[in-house]
Amino acid sequence: MKNKVVIVGAGPAGLYSSYLLLKKGYRVELYDQSTACGKKFLVAGNGGLNLTHSEELTSFSTRYGKDQDLFSEIIGEFTPQDLRDFCLELGVETFVGSSGRVFPKELKAAQILKNWIDHLKASEDFELFLRHELIELHPSKELTFKFKEEVVQAIGDVVVLAMGGASWKRTGSDGKWKAQLEKLGVEVKPFLPMNCGFECDWSEHFISTVDRAPIKNVGIKFQDRVHRGEIMITPFGIEGGGIYAVSNIIRDNIIEFGHATVSLDLKPDLSLEQVLSKLKNKKAKDSLSNHLRKSLGIGKVENTLLKEILPKDAYTDLSTLAQAIKDLKVDFKRTRPIEEAISTSGGIAFNELDQHFQIKKLAGFYAVGEMLDFEAPTGGYLLQGCFSTAARMVRGI
Repeated sequence: MKNKVVIVGAGPAGLYSSYLLLKKGYRVELYDQSTACGKKFLVAGNGGLNLTHSEELTSFSTRYGKDQDLFSEIIGEFTPQDLRDFCLELGVETFVGSSGRVFPKELKAAQILKNWIDHLKASEDFELFLRHELIELHPSKELTFKFKEEVVQAIGDVVVLAMGGASWKRTGSDGKWKAQLEKLGVEVKPFLPMNCGFECDWSEHFISTVDRAPIKNVGIKFQDRVHRGEIMITPFGIEGGGIYAVSNIIRDNIIEFGHATVSLDLKPDLSLEQVLSKLKNKKAKDSLSNHLRKSLGIGKVENTLLKEILPKDAYTDLSTLAQAIKDLKVDFKRTRPIEEAISTSGGIAFNELDQHFQIKKLAGFYAVGEMLDFEAPTGGYLLQGCFSTAARMVRGI
């Protein structure tokens, strides 16, 4: 009789754990409380499914902050190329974009997910149980689920927990498991929003003028971190990939000091002197807004933002305006609600786990993916982390 592994959570970490364990000759029962697998994976793929990143491993591992040494190890064991090779096994070709990010060539997230699940279902050793909400974990490796109005028991030789963090609750990633593990004496770090937007105290005029609008190619600086990317101006504040890359340190600063002042460079390819020179070439017949658009490509959204931040006399002073274009100080007051965040920080503390992510206080229980207390920016780093933790865990089993 083959050993049976019960996996809870049908996101990328749980699905990839299933795939690997079936290859190793285990029977796998996969449970999820949602009506379908990989809901968060599908939502993340709406704007183009960023699978991983082609960045060199030394730089790649720095994206994991306090855990970069650990992730240098596990991503060295299951690399971005290994992830691309797995995609090929599912019939999905990938390519490296101009930013270094890795995407599928043709297939959308839904088709990739279908190929993945079809591959699992082709094995006679695999069973999938949807709409099963985990109610209780037992140290004996017996799990209690609620299915419709019934109570269902499952027991495995090994249990793998892959239940995600606490963001995008509509996809099933609700973090309810935290209380269950804490009840069993497992330390779980508090959940905090990561890859999230921030609130600014905009004026009523600004809120009525700007809905949701992107600004591309912005330099973002906070403390010693410098990044370039796209930001999204919203009625509540600022979000977008450029901000997500530094969201954890901005968030931590807000927690400690009540706010965070971020510097935006609206023209990162030009020096301050070049910006000022272009501003000084203004023709008498041009309005300042028109001149900004024609000389620097500063459109309505950027211009509205400048007017919001700068006093009127500063906005009309060309030297001060040039300085603001290169170093616009924006005060972030609050993070957006955690359920809006792309991911969360916090989760099972690494000191509660052995090197293969087995929970020390619960022999035979393993945890992978966003349940673990790590944080990574978007750009493929978060998804790679989920795959690499699953690969390390399966080697341990």
